[in-house]
Amino acid sequence: MESSQKLIVNQTDRSLVIKCIAALFFTAFLFLIFRSYHITFASGYDLSSKQDFVMWGKELKNILLAGVFVFAIGSYLAKRKRIIFINSSKKYKVQYFIGPFHWGRWTHYEQLKMIGIFKNSKEIYEVNIWFSNSRHIKFDNFQLHNKALVEAQYLAETLKLAIWDASDPKNPDFIK
Repeated sequence: MESSQKLIVNQTDRSLVIKCIAALFFTAFLFLIFRSYHITFASGYDLSSKQDFVMWGKELKNILLAGVFVFAIGSYLAKRKRIIFINSSKKYKVQYFIGPFHWGRWTHYEQLKMIGIFKNSKEIYEVNIWFSNSRHIKFDNFQLHNKALVEAQYLAETLKLAIWDASDPKNPDFIK
């Protein structure tokens, strides 16, 4: 969505494989919730017996820990990022969302400066949005330079900024 007052930039969508893996993790989480219900109410443990109570507690603890782990991985795989800029009040919001659920906070900025592409020490290309006061927002990471460049061009077109390609630190240049 774009207007003179409000600009919204979204990360590219996850691949279908990643979405399916996230769905499998969420399905496993639902199974673990069912399993914890089953252990608590339909397992046949005599909770008045100390030995059964301890066994029930250990089994429930393991299922709950696995549930937290599975839910965290599913959420990480399904999470997307959007950045909302409001030009009139010079505010931006980095917003994360999973389906209809979203969260983030508003922050003030001075002026947008450029879009930067950098290669970090792990050989991963980072696409950043830079402000005039040398602060930046890390927008996304890519394994391939051409994918990072396509994303940077989308951001540059939406935000009307130049691209600083510093993926080769010995030969950085502006693209636009």
